[in-house]
This record gives sequence, structure tokens and C-alpha cells, in this order.
Amino acid sequence: LDVIDKVMAENPSFTLDFVKSERYSSDHCGFYPTPSQLPRMAKFGWYISCAANALTRSAPYLQVYSQNYAGRIAPLASAIKMGVVPSLEAELGLNASGGRPVHSMWMESLPFITRKNRWGDPIAPDEAVDRTTLMKMATTWASRYVIKEKQIGSLEPGKLADFVVWNKDYFTVPVDELPTVFPLMTVLGGKTMMLRDEYAKEMGTTKIGLQGNFEFKETVPEKPTKDQLLNVAGGE
Repeated sequence: LDVIDKVMAENPSFTLDFVKSERYSSDHCGFYPTPSQLPRMAKFGWYISCAANALTRSAPYLQVYSQNYAGRIAPLASAIKMGVVPSLEAELGLNASGGRPVHSMWMESLPFITRKNRWGDPIAPDEAVDRTTLMKMATTWASRYVIKEKQIGSLEPGKLADFVVWNKDYFTVPVDELPTVFPLMTVLGGKTMMLRDEYAKEMGTTKIGLQGNFEFKETVPEKPTKDQLLNVAGGE
């Protein structure tokens, strides 16, 4: 942000309109954006991408830096209010053999709604978003992040036929059941890339692609202590 300000001040051709046209972005939301960065990002038309595991990964450091900084961890509500569009990212894995249990993306992203991490600690509840906003972060807003909103992100004429069939209604299940919502079929550009066996049998056809064994309970890691964090960081 400072570099952009400096270049704009030194180069008249580097205008605000040009900066906005470049569609700058940054990812991960551990302790950022800060309150002072948000209005600058909004001014430049900046995009951010956030993963909910930041609430678990970053929160232990509040023991070091003070609970006053909790609102800096993935401040989605503040970003949206300021005009900075966030998109959703998640760290998921799927063993090709289907042997390793995997989590639904909604299990990984639920902390953005509850604002609770894996230990159940509340992290800046005021920064919570609702499920509709979370879905936008995964679809229409995410398409802006990758500068492909004319091709993907929503189902409408002229765009690619990219869609997912879920096993439950994402918009009506109780919030605490969102982690049990997972894809039965995924289609990219009109081509079925994955069709789970149980849905294939219902449709009278055969399964397609990776199947995976979904698991609906998370493994709770041991919370690092302040001393452990300081040791990693090299002291006070």
C-alpha cells in the first residue's frame, strides 16, 4: 500500500483509476487487514482472500500481543462494511484412493459464522458473517478475486456451467450442521468431474472421480502456550 502511494505521488500516469483497473489482491487473513489498512484497500479497489483456520492459527498469539488485537484476525465484517470484498479460501485435502477422511469446506469455514476456533474460543464475534455472505465469498465474490466474474461465480446465460450438488440444503440446515454439507456432484464447464456413488445409484448411473470419506468431527490440536510461542519467535 505504501509503495502504491509512493508511485502515485511520483508518477502522474499511475492514477487511481489505473490502480483500480489492476485489481490488486492479497491472501490469508492472520492479523490483517488492520483498521488503518482497510480504507486504503477500499480506495484502491483491493480484494482479499481469507481462510477460517486463521482463527485457530493466529489466535494463540493473542497471548503474546494482547487480546486487543483479536479484531485484526480475519476482520470480515469490517472489511465488507468498508467496501473491501473478501473471498473464501480453505486448506483441504483428498486422498486419491478415498482412504483418508476429509472435511467439507463448510466445516473448515464455519468459524467465520460462529467466530469460534477449534478450542471454542470466541474471536472478535463482531466480525462474524452469515451463511449467505459466506456462500458469496465462495462463489460470486471469489470470481472477482480471480478476475473471472464474467465466466464463473453465478449460474446465468453466457457463463460456464460450473455448479455443485450438495447433499443437504446449505441455506436451511441448522448452522451447527453446516459441517455435514458436502458435494454429491461437481460440474465444471458442463462436464461432470465428480459424482459420488450414493448419488450415482440414485440417478441410475455409475460414480465418477474421487469419492473421499467425509468426516464431520475435527481433531482439536493442543493449544500452544505463551512460552512455546515466544520460544519459536526467539523471545520477547
